[in-house]
Amino acid sequence: MRLISSFKIGLSLVIVGSIWVAILFSMSAKNSDSFLLDKSESASVSLDLLGPGLGFYIISMDSYSGNVLIAKILDSHGNYYDVKKITNKVTVNYFKFDQPGKFTLEVTNISDKPVQLTAELGDARVQEITTPAILIFIGAIMLVFAGYKKLKSYITAQPDEKSS
Repeated sequence: MRLISSFKIGLSLVIVGSIWVAILFSMSAKNSDSFLLDKSESASVSLDLLGPGLGFYIISMDSYSGNVLIAKILDSHGNYYDVKKITNKVTVNYFKFDQPGKFTLEVTNISDKPVQLTAELGDARVQEITTPAILIFIGAIMLVFAGYKKLKSYITAQPDEKSS
């Protein structure tokens, strides 16, 4: 009977864990919208988030030409969870929330030029991602171990030095 190598097991664990994480992310609660913001104009995206967890927001500008935005995360009581100055074309940030409720991503254009952007607000579902993350970690350790074993057993022939 032939044993399955630790390399194949590790690779399988990484693939299964990655697919599991992708499915969880695709099923997560999220809301997105596109906006055209003129100078000093604001827009917002809202979402109901359940329980304590980790939320995320993604802001992407269609064309980057030195635009500067301010992104704020507010709860239904007006409390600020996160305030960031956005200068990149695509920005992904996370925020921790302790209680369920309606959360709002408010984006304000503070540059002189109008900007076309897409904003997305969602729940990262950290509690559910723990198990597949552990699978990926164990698989990666097995891959490293299999590579180490292979390199350790690999012997290169070195020619003897002969002095003439």
